[in-house]
Amino acid sequence: MADESSEKAQPPLVDRILQCGKQAFDPEISWETRKANVPAFSALLESTSTLALMSVLNLLVQPDRVQPWLRTPLISTLARLPLRPRGVQDTIEFILSVHPSSAARNASGNSGRGSSISHEALNATSRLLSSPPVSMSPEKWFYGIAPQLFSLLEGEGEPEMDKAAAFVIGFGILGRKQFGAPGMPGWKAFVEPLLVAIDPALPTTVSSKQPSNDVEILGSRKILVSSEEVAKCLRRLSTLLTSHPHPSLTKRLLNPILLPLWSLSSWPHGNEYTEKSYRKPAAKLLRTLLQLSSGATDSSKAEKPSPNLLITILQNLTFKGRSTKTEKSWLYNTAQDGGVQIENIKGSELEDSSDSDLDLSRLDPAVDAFIDLLQTLPDLKTDVSELFINLCMKWLSHSTKDQTKPVVISVEQTAAKYDVQNSLVEAKVMQKMMSTFPGKLVEDSTQVLDLVSQILSDFTMNTTTSSEDTVAVALSLLNIVFTSPNFQATSGTEPRLESIQKSLSSISRKRDLETSSTAQNLLLLLKYRSTLEEPAPGTMNTPTDRQLEDRKSYSLAMSYLTGTESPPPVRVQGLELISDLIRNSSPTIDVPALLALFSLLLQDSEEYIYLRVIKSFIQLSQKHPKAAMKDLTDRYVDPNEEHELDQRLRLGEALLQVIEHNASAFNDETARAVCEGLLFLASRRGYRPKTEQQQEKKNRLKRKQDEEAEEAWGGEVPQLDEALDEKAEEEHEILSQIVTGWESKRGAEDIRIRASAISILGLGIEANVAGIDSKILSTAVDLSIHILTLESEPEKGILRRAAILLIMNFVRALDAARAEGRKLAFGFAGQSLEDVQRILGYVEASDNDGLVRQHARDVIVGLRAWQFNALLPPQKEQTQIQDLAGLSIHPRADEGSSGMSRPMIEEIE
Repeated sequence: MADESSEKAQPPLVDRILQCGKQAFDPEISWETRKANVPAFSALLESTSTLALMSVLNLLVQPDRVQPWLRTPLISTLARLPLRPRGVQDTIEFILSVHPSSAARNASGNSGRGSSISHEALNATSRLLSSPPVSMSPEKWFYGIAPQLFSLLEGEGEPEMDKAAAFVIGFGILGRKQFGAPGMPGWKAFVEPLLVAIDPALPTTVSSKQPSNDVEILGSRKILVSSEEVAKCLRRLSTLLTSHPHPSLTKRLLNPILLPLWSLSSWPHGNEYTEKSYRKPAAKLLRTLLQLSSGATDSSKAEKPSPNLLITILQNLTFKGRSTKTEKSWLYNTAQDGGVQIENIKGSELEDSSDSDLDLSRLDPAVDAFIDLLQTLPDLKTDVSELFINLCMKWLSHSTKDQTKPVVISVEQTAAKYDVQNSLVEAKVMQKMMSTFPGKLVEDSTQVLDLVSQILSDFTMNTTTSSEDTVAVALSLLNIVFTSPNFQATSGTEPRLESIQKSLSSISRKRDLETSSTAQNLLLLLKYRSTLEEPAPGTMNTPTDRQLEDRKSYSLAMSYLTGTESPPPVRVQGLELISDLIRNSSPTIDVPALLALFSLLLQDSEEYIYLRVIKSFIQLSQKHPKAAMKDLTDRYVDPNEEHELDQRLRLGEALLQVIEHNASAFNDETARAVCEGLLFLASRRGYRPKTEQQQEKKNRLKRKQDEEAEEAWGGEVPQLDEALDEKAEEEHEILSQIVTGWESKRGAEDIRIRASAISILGLGIEANVAGIDSKILSTAVDLSIHILTLESEPEKGILRRAAILLIMNFVRALDAARAEGRKLAFGFAGQSLEDVQRILGYVEASDNDGLVRQHARDVIVGLRAWQFNALLPPQKEQTQIQDLAGLSIHPRADEGSSGMSRPMIEEIE
């Protein structure tokens, strides 16, 4: 009881901080006394929880709250709170709790996206945590918060903290050049630990911490990175790159570990744990990197095209570690638990072990895994085709240079061994590709036709550079080209096909050759195809190289955007490819299909993606404004009730921005269609029977749950929430009633949609009032007046705010037209103006929403200013100095020629 009484007698935290701070920092107190009281001040702050201290300090550091000599140490303490244990999560939770967007979302019970964290709140959190305090170096700051952010990234905090941590790391820290570039403090703290744990040979500016459980094995070997640490870093990378889906960041982080990801994704040993913790996450990251690298090869970009990463993997198909001249030589190995750990070995040991890779037991699983990887990437037709063509050209070129020597595996020099191993790997992969998916191997047949034409020509001319075995392979390639659905004879391939046709005729006549029958069949196939593909006279329309590239980019982008398993960075890359095509006005663009696709993508749960989709809507509308406005309006009105509330609000946001960016196109029939749809939504005429049924079903389910809960408790269910004081409880109850009133009742349109429609209409009026019919304008103003006078319920406050802002938009549009000298056939005048002013005055005096009253006051002031300005004559813009009465600035310019005398200045009374 004594403890309880002492706690009750203890003054509030604010008072205690002020009192201790005064004793420790007040300059009017002696220096010795202040020095003696500093530990007590520090102890008070250290003993206070982070959340409580954050709330109090944010209040005290506001301007003019405390004296400057106390404000400085309080600001310093507030800035360092994230460095406390659990300080980062407490900081994020505090920002989310006080941010207006998060508060509104939580109050509305909005769970449609499965997220209660808004993009605006994430931005505020990111700005705070990615900005080191002035009194601390960036290195110390980022190294201090990195362990906590990594912990949240793995899901060890509250729900959705992993998303917030990924946003802070990806956008706030790594997205800023001063912190996130290689070698900068943010890169050192967040990227290097992840990459070095997967590939210890990568260059690092800091010494990586060795795991505490290092053990010596096999004499000189020791564990560099434990299997648990490797799995942990794969999880962190996956969460980071999925929650912040920026293609550039993904490529920056994954490019250095391309080969380790391949090795882990194709690891031949292990169990279910290996599959779940290593193969699957590594394969997902690897596929994402390959897709992004393929999408970056767009010819419209000035950037240098990225190399074909598939070729890099093929050249290192049996990769399992790195051999360097330093102590960073390492090797992947299977741990006792089935995981994959990294062991330190000597370079010579890795080289010796690589010699045994010629053994088919090691090579065949790697080849099969590579073919499986290609089959899981149906989007990368161009890359797979390029890989296959390179293999064919390399193999056939090698075969034509030396046909007398068989393939020898036993050679003396290391370089020769490497060449033989690569040749064997490439031959097996090429053979496997030809047998597994021959129809997908030829995207661009020009290079293959060149090579085949040369081989067949050399053989028919009795040269020694081609053997019958080489010809057989060349004919197999030719068959793949001819049977490919993408093959089409063009003006560029005609000379090659003529040469090939002559060679096939010559080979088919040599009955002693095994390939003669194959040549005869190919000759018939070539003639048959040329007959079918022969165009009608005057219809020849060969696509240009640019058109072909655009078609490939468009097809790739659509596969990225419509793929069910496309990760967020790949979907963003698809939007980037589409943006390039729209920017270049490519004829490949299908406008109706893109509008439908963008509307579908607005349902994406990733806020980063749907915000990017809205930008794509704006970009497309700049080329096709009227089509975009009409399509968005139809989907926004949603007469068939196909879309959820969140998606409709996003469609409204897209429509608003499209109108603002294309104000000149918002006129005539387009403006009429859009405004009529918005007026229908904003009025009370909307009826949604499907929504009404869903609402009734939801209410029945809630009543049933309440009855079951009361029966289980034997009475009223106790409230387990924290106790609130009377005032807070009353405010909470009012807020709950308001939010509940937004939802659809008896099939009526949702209040939020109505408010959104009125807001869009008002901004459309301000954007181009001259393009809207006067009857629609009159209806819009009348609707706003009726809402202000007839719908006065507290839950409809947001509706009245939007209605009064529409009137303000109209007044601004009238004033802008007057200032620009444009004459409009409508406006406020006479009795209508008096009625509007009278109603606004009544709203200002009686409305139960403070913001509505403030808006009414502003509109009244705006109307008076517009009335006053309307009395003044329009001001003509003066672009040059004009003549003044009684004074010519061009003396004697016209004198004599016109016979007119110069004007004189006269004094008058």
